[in-house]
Amino acid sequence: NLSVKQKKQYFIAQLFPIIHNANQDILADRILFFEIEKKIQNNNLNVLESAILKKLFNEYQVNNNDLSELKERIDIVPTSLVIAQAAIESGWGTSRFAIQGNAYFGQKVIGNKTNGIKPIDNKNPLIKVRAFENLNDSVKAYLNNLNTHFAYKNFRKSRKELRSFGKTLEGKILANELIKYSELGKEYIISVQNIIKKNNLAKYD
Repeated sequence: NLSVKQKKQYFIAQLFPIIHNANQDILADRILFFEIEKKIQNNNLNVLESAILKKLFNEYQVNNNDLSELKERIDIVPTSLVIAQAAIESGWGTSRFAIQGNAYFGQKVIGNKTNGIKPIDNKNPLIKVRAFENLNDSVKAYLNNLNTHFAYKNFRKSRKELRSFGKTLEGKILANELIKYSELGKEYIISVQNIIKKNNLAKYD
C-alpha cells in the first residue's frame, strides 16, 4: 500500500505531463495569434490565416471578433493551480467521479445531453458531474473553462496584468480570482493556496 506522500507524488507525476502538453498547445495558439495580429495591423492577412483566426474565435468562444478579448483568453493556467484544484476536486484522484469518469475538476453539466455522473446526494437530478474518456480531455476541458467562462473574467484579467508586468504566472496569486469556482468562495481559495504551499507546487510554475 502506498503512503499518502507516495499517492500524492504519483498523482502529480501522472498529471504533470498532461498539463504541460495542454498548456504547450495553448502557447502554440498564442504564438499563432500574435503572428496573425501583426498581419492584421499591416493589412496583409491571407485566406489561411483568416481561417485560423476564425477557428480561434470559435475555440475560445469570443464573439464579435474582439481581438483583445481573444488575446486575453489564449493563455496558460499555471501548473501549480491545475494540480491543486484537481487534488481538491478529485481527492487526489480517489473520488468516485475521478475513478469512474476521469472527472478531476468537478465540472458540472446540466441536462441529459452531456456524458456525466450523478452525485449521490443529488438535490437536482438534472445536474451531473461531467465525465471524460481520459485525463487529457478532462484537463483540456478545465483549461477551456477557465479561459472562456464569464465567471473567470477576473482570473483572465489578473493573468493579463501579470503578463504585462513581465511576471511569472503564479498559481497562488491567480487562485485569488477563483471565488466563483466553488460555493465555498473564499474558503476554497485558501484551500487551493494551502495545497500549493504544503506540496511545494509553485516550483512547477
